[in-house]
Amino acid sequence: MANTQPLIKFDVCIYKKDNIPEEEFFNWATKVYPEKATDVIKKYGIVKWTQTVQPAQFREPLRHALKNEMGRPGWSIPDYDLVATYWLRSLDDLKTLTTSPEWAALEEGALAISNPDKGHFVVGYETVQFENNI
Repeated sequence: MANTQPLIKFDVCIYKKDNIPEEEFFNWATKVYPEKATDVIKKYGIVKWTQTVQPAQFREPLRHALKNEMGRPGWSIPDYDLVATYWLRSLDDLKTLTTSPEWAALEEGALAISNPDKGHFVVGYETVQFENNI
């Protein structure tokens, strides 16, 4: 019988360090870091890993639209620069990954470019209502 338990979607919202240019951070996060991290992440049973780049140029126009055109003055657009999303079978898989020596080494390198003093987690299940416009 197939496992019908939905995957857990775990988002990590990451800020770059203030002194790091946006383009440099995005290059590191989407090209350099994945070369080092992919095998480690796979080794610990993570089903899927994606990244959403959030350029500053998108934030201010959307903030303006929320307040002025959408009638949502209390809503906010966070300033984090990247969202790393992990699809997991269990939170234990994430714990095993993030307590491994390999992860500690990856995190050490990340400290040079990302800001460890702030961030945001989102955890839950994803429900796809439609995909590919179908």
